[in-house]
Amino acid sequence: MIKLLPEELINKIAAGEVIERPASVVKELIENSIDAGASKIKVEIQKAGTKLILVSDNGLGMAKEELSMAVERHSTSKIQDFDDLFNIHTLGFRGEALPSIASVSKFEMISKKKDALAGNVLSIEGGKILSIGECGAPNGTTVSIKDLFFNTPARKKFLKSDTTEINHITDYVLKYSLSYPNISFELISDGNIALRSPGSGSLKDALASAYGVDFVKGLISVSQEFGFGKISGFISPPSTSRIDKSYEIFFVNNRYIHNFLLNRALEEAYRNLIPGMRYPIGIIFIDIDPKLIDINVHPAKREVKFQNTKDIMDAIKKTAASGLNNLFDKPAESPYQAGQNFGEKWEPAMADILFPNDNFQLPQTKIELDISSVQPLIPLYQLKETYIIATDGIDMVVIDQHAAHERIIYDKLLGGNPVSQPLLVPANIELGIKESTVLKNNLKYFLELGFELEEFGGNTFILRATPQLPPKINVAQIIIDAIAELLEIGESTAIEQKKDNLKKSIACHSAVRAGDKLTDEEINQLIKDLYSTKNPLTCPHGRPTMIRITHLEFEKSFMR
Repeated sequence: MIKLLPEELINKIAAGEVIERPASVVKELIENSIDAGASKIKVEIQKAGTKLILVSDNGLGMAKEELSMAVERHSTSKIQDFDDLFNIHTLGFRGEALPSIASVSKFEMISKKKDALAGNVLSIEGGKILSIGECGAPNGTTVSIKDLFFNTPARKKFLKSDTTEINHITDYVLKYSLSYPNISFELISDGNIALRSPGSGSLKDALASAYGVDFVKGLISVSQEFGFGKISGFISPPSTSRIDKSYEIFFVNNRYIHNFLLNRALEEAYRNLIPGMRYPIGIIFIDIDPKLIDINVHPAKREVKFQNTKDIMDAIKKTAASGLNNLFDKPAESPYQAGQNFGEKWEPAMADILFPNDNFQLPQTKIELDISSVQPLIPLYQLKETYIIATDGIDMVVIDQHAAHERIIYDKLLGGNPVSQPLLVPANIELGIKESTVLKNNLKYFLELGFELEEFGGNTFILRATPQLPPKINVAQIIIDAIAELLEIGESTAIEQKKDNLKKSIACHSAVRAGDKLTDEEINQLIKDLYSTKNPLTCPHGRPTMIRITHLEFEKSFMR
């Protein structure tokens, strides 16, 4: 029998689409504050937002009758008719967020218009209005969400660890601080300031507060106009890259969105410029006529449809390519730059194989080698500066130099009690907010591997010593990459698995890479050290380090 669902159940179903986790609440409330013209937005959370979310702003505020109307489903001040759906200039427009939030929490909203003598407060619990009346209040609006999902325990059960949920909240606040650098944002988690942006109107200032001054130093400013609008923002030089796409950030009309086709367009500009399985940094703003996009395709408004996606992709690729082409002619001017020189041609980082000192002189004559248990293979050639062609006198063996070196370093890290090498001059490592939190939570594991790191205030750490790694390795980049992988596996991972993943990450990012030219001495050392490991046939991730082509296969191919 078909029945009409009660309003309370309808609200909870709708809340499940819009409010997935505490970060969804923060996102919706921040968007309301931005649409209300706020210049200051403060977000406070307790217990990753499940106990308390408090968002306050100095925006326009609401009158008493508007307060009660705001929590009615599909009530909004942002669109009036059907045509407005295709000409949206605000972040919110559906009128679903506040009633959805109020239906799964203990909700209180205080608001005061600038010309009003007093404010008003509205209290709701589980979707039911408890009271509404006058109160003293500053100009603007403050929304308090307590005990989120108290009446939907199944939803609460599926939340991740507090650290993961805080990271999601931080990510949203961070993204809005970038898309609206003229607004001052502050995020406080359990009494501690997690993020604070200046609200100066400068995107560089916002980037520096989110990711650190060092992050901003090398970025390239890009801007180009096209028939549909404008592409602008910042991209990284080829010498700076990341192991995942989390630093490829796109905004459409200041709305943070996900679109893998835009990622692909940015990455296409870096083809043949950065190593494989590395990704560029890009903070890209797309300003476009709202009539050429549709943002009404996802309940959380995370996706945007373009009328002509190919034009947008081409524009992103051209804008990034133009910035990279200009890189060597004139370094991007930045108040954060400290004598950084981009005039030199970038080359892939060369990881000197295992311990030869910088003064090592190549022998003048060819090294003669005999096959033995110490030297099981004789190298013949380095193919495409990636594969080592060798023989044992009977069969041919092809060695992947990166996978082989990765196995060697991993086994050294497995040995336990690694010997740390003190740095002559301790190095400062400045991280983004999320990365800093992860490192603080996992600092002891880095110490166990020989990285002597200590907090230096804010999101800065001092590196005093490192394990024995090849001399030309960028240690700061290794630490950043390892943190990115820890972020991906999350807090719930067992301790031993986390330690092992960290060792694999350090081994992978310390190893010689495809495209690195090796000397004869380095190749011979690599082969010897590979065969001294416990499992020379695979890298720590399970990929083969070598393949063997037997003399029988040769004879078969030549039909002998």
